[in-house]
Amino acid sequence: MPTRKQRRRRSKDFRHDVRVFEVDAEGNEVPIAELRTRDDKPKAAAAKGTKGKQTKQARDKRGRVVRPVPPPSWERAFKRGGAMGGLMLVAFLFLFKNATLELRIAWGVFYALAFIPLTYWIDRTTHRTYVRRVAKQAEKKS
Repeated sequence: MPTRKQRRRRSKDFRHDVRVFEVDAEGNEVPIAELRTRDDKPKAAAAKGTKGKQTKQARDKRGRVVRPVPPPSWERAFKRGGAMGGLMLVAFLFLFKNATLELRIAWGVFYALAFIPLTYWIDRTTHRTYVRRVAKQAEKKS
């Protein structure tokens, strides 16, 4: 998708086009107004392979498409929390040299186990926010 700056430059190119006609593939002179219309978006969408189907997507206040947030799952929480907890365990082992090894391992395991429900709670919160936003937009449209 072109940025705002790219869209502005392209529309500026069209405004300052001094030619009145173009020659098509058959050699006929076709007015530029017929060639360049604002109906280019459906053609571009068809060229990309969407085949005319329109998907209703949630948008934020700026009009950007919001990516769908999957519902929370404990499996994903174990993966993310376990990875972050493993990093914390390694950090505790190497950073806190004054404490005993057992204490460093205990704190590392504690943080590793604490990250699992924390990541589930974060996923749940983001999913609930997304569902509310989609419902609010559906309510506005109807």
